[in-house]
Amino acid sequence: MSTLNTTTVGTPAPDTRPKVKPNPKAPRQPLPLLTPEERLRGPAEVALGFTLAQVQVEALRCLQCKNATCVDACPLHINVKGFIGLMSVGDFASAFDKISEESPFPGICGRVCQHELYCERACLLGKKLDPVAIGSLERFAADYHRRTAAGPPPAPPHGGPRVALVGSGPASLIAAYDLIRHGYRVTVFEALHGLGGVLAYGIPNFRLPREIIRDEVNRLRSMGVEFRTDFIVGKTEAVDELFAEGFEAIFLGTGAGLPHLMNIPGENLIGVYTANEYLTRLNLMEAFRFPESDTPIRIGKRVVVVGGGNSAMDAARWSRRMGSDTTIMFRRGRAELRARLEEIEHAEEEGVHFEFLAAPVRLFGDEKGILHEMECIRMQLGEVDESGRPSPVPMPGSEYRMEVDTVVMAIGQSPNPTVQRATPQLLTKRGKVVIDSSGMTSMPNVFAGGDVVRGGSTVILAMRDGRAAAAAIHNALNYQPPEAQPLLAVPLVQTESAAHAEAPVTPDTTQAGVSVPPETAQAGVPVLPEGNLVLAKRLLTPEIAWFEVEAPEIARRWKPGQFIIIRPTKTSERIPLTIVDGDQAKGSITLVVQALGKTSRTTVQLEAGDRLADLLGPLGEPASIENVGNVLCLAGGVGVAELLPVARAFRKAGNHVTALCGARSSSLIILDAELRAAADEVYWATDDGTAGVHGTVVDLMRVWRKGNDGELGLAHVIGPIPMMRAAAEVTREWGVHTYASLNPIMVDGTGMCGGCRVTVGGKVRFACVDGPEFDAHQVDFDELTRRTRAYLAEERVARERHDCSVGLGQ
Repeated sequence: MSTLNTTTVGTPAPDTRPKVKPNPKAPRQPLPLLTPEERLRGPAEVALGFTLAQVQVEALRCLQCKNATCVDACPLHINVKGFIGLMSVGDFASAFDKISEESPFPGICGRVCQHELYCERACLLGKKLDPVAIGSLERFAADYHRRTAAGPPPAPPHGGPRVALVGSGPASLIAAYDLIRHGYRVTVFEALHGLGGVLAYGIPNFRLPREIIRDEVNRLRSMGVEFRTDFIVGKTEAVDELFAEGFEAIFLGTGAGLPHLMNIPGENLIGVYTANEYLTRLNLMEAFRFPESDTPIRIGKRVVVVGGGNSAMDAARWSRRMGSDTTIMFRRGRAELRARLEEIEHAEEEGVHFEFLAAPVRLFGDEKGILHEMECIRMQLGEVDESGRPSPVPMPGSEYRMEVDTVVMAIGQSPNPTVQRATPQLLTKRGKVVIDSSGMTSMPNVFAGGDVVRGGSTVILAMRDGRAAAAAIHNALNYQPPEAQPLLAVPLVQTESAAHAEAPVTPDTTQAGVSVPPETAQAGVPVLPEGNLVLAKRLLTPEIAWFEVEAPEIARRWKPGQFIIIRPTKTSERIPLTIVDGDQAKGSITLVVQALGKTSRTTVQLEAGDRLADLLGPLGEPASIENVGNVLCLAGGVGVAELLPVARAFRKAGNHVTALCGARSSSLIILDAELRAAADEVYWATDDGTAGVHGTVVDLMRVWRKGNDGELGLAHVIGPIPMMRAAAEVTREWGVHTYASLNPIMVDGTGMCGGCRVTVGGKVRFACVDGPEFDAHQVDFDELTRRTRAYLAEERVARERHDCSVGLGQ
């Protein structure tokens, strides 16, 4: 069996460096940190990194063991002994190269790998003294390289088979590194607009600066790895389509991005977040910069984070930086916390309180649905459960209440189901992709690894899985590249490093009490799109614009009822828009946008020739189209545009389609000719009576029904929430099954954040993956109304700033 050689090719030159004597009795060097007061000023990195003097002391603590147990303990088998030996004589460039034989991410791993569980736990020095600070030394080598390296050398030859890596998290990234070095042509597909996966959206800048992710990913790009953002496998294209395009193997590294909920009353109140949404808004969308960044977040004065892992610590520490009194509530004791010890200590230093042996059982809101109180119960530890920890047992009669403005649920996550739902031949168990001993799934030449297989895990274990998958792919394809040059380490893109500063970073902006260091200009690794071109535009009303946008993959796959996520600019928030039409021949889609909030107003101002910063889709499930005889299509406002493809599809399926639509005035009626071409009958209502029935869509429904009492097979409604709710009540009276197309607040649009959750039939559903179409008679419209109003105040601020910036607020 062939294997994938991840080490440098060639015979090393004789070592002529002077020998140095280890000094293991020297004290382990403490990692310099910002003071707690400095940390709370903003998201600057807390750990400053070793000084040169500290490196000289720490590297000499290494015993240079003949049988280096630290190497075997490292999930990536980095030559720890080798790179520390090089650092002990001051050869930091060679130390970086030595690390790079096995890992392309020393800057990332030097910061977030749990060294204390692996190489440092195995360090023989640690049996009697403190182990060598391997992680801090690895980080120093990476940061030194970032400050001193020249430009990248030529990429290694890669003319072999094409391999697709789905997701740009740690598993896919290291697989890309191994495969590109062995001559494969590698493409990484990422659903979001920034690269790095959980590294970018899940880990705050104060633990892992964005420029570290950017530069170490750019290293892969300089080696020849291709990256495609805004591309969700299972939606934009299916697995089978990737094979049809010429990819010979596919790796699924989509992670565990589906958040767990507490399943208690009140968890859909305004102010209740999943950790994924909370961290994505702050880390990826930079909500801490609002209103300079368009994405808002509600962080009250009293924040409770539920959970005990690293995500809980990250959310709590962010809350402290936003000025909140923050408590971590954990249903077990301190000893059972799963977060890294240093993260727990940093949280405590920064003023986070801990409430152990307690859990929430109910959340309470005011008349507007805004969280203000929670009921909790005390716990006691019982028998050890399957996690290996004592199980928490509620203590009857110990309930108590506490005032709270924001709750963050950091209680775990499951694999995102998008690829699995779109690929029924993929074997799964409890939501996780099943693989064999080689890493292959139930589909030939489709491999998987990381959290999509394990469930929530760690960065370094995901990398280990990615490396194993790369070897399995190589064994399956058995590509033998021509004689290659030695695969020397490829330097990163040279940038200034704030991460190694000896003093706190000087902020360049202050917003809402949060200092913003320059390195957080863009979360993740942005990739400007080559497509997304606005081909044509026309105004339907002064505030409603029709666009034709270049989007060939979406045009090929979309179905009526599906939507997309867009960002018109790099600072815009992500908003959903229903697809109005698609032209496969032209490779374009049609969108209709109403200028309501800042992002939609910015979109309406685009002109032909402009480009959207991001365009992701098609998303959601298609509308339920079947032949039921007579179908009633109901729409209000801009919902008329979104109704068009659904009405057209119902008619094509053999139904008689009647469209009942509403507008405020005849001058605001849109797409009437197009709607009449799509439906058999079209009737209007206007609020001012200038066209059709004088009144609302519901008034029109009742007038129409008086003359049309025949059987209705189905109704489909889309538009403003009050209109959909009222229409659904009427069709309930009529006994007509009705679907409502919902458009709640979304962030990622892929099911990862849970921000779009709605209650349908008493169960919480995610509109972006389970919808957007739901049984209108089962939707909790009260809750939906409240949740869509969560950011009205913030939206007003953003809109006013936008209007002033374009001269509309004078």
